Amino acid sequence: MEKDISESNQRSEERAPLDFQVDYIHEGDYVLSFSKNISLGGMYLCTPDPPEPGSKLKLIFPVEEYYQAEVMAVVVWINRAPNVDEIGMGVQFLSPLSANLKENIMKHVKRIEILKEFEGFA
Repeated sequence: MEKDISESNQRSEERAPLDFQVDYIHEGDYVLSFSKNISLGGMYLCTPDPPEPGSKLKLIFPVEEYYQAEVMAVVVWINRAPNVDEIGMGVQFLSPLSANLKENIMKHVKRIEILKEFEGFA
């Protein structure tokens, strides 16, 4: 199992598990990927051939039915584990998230937190 992890992989915000399509552009290539988790500072993307740490990407998020947001990010670490569902990369957002995108992310994060609290009482 090959796993490249940066020593600076310290998250300042908790990530919430979310699965949705996030496309990215790297060196002129348009690549389809899927999120595994997300926070306001970064996310994990499942993709079959992640770029090396330090690579800059343009992420393209579907926010609403007819609206997409673009965010610049840098690859912080990659995972090339043999489990196909786990191959991907951790990215850190470089550009500020739009208010609409932050609101959309926070809705999902809060929904996950509420579900965790509810499960704790079950």
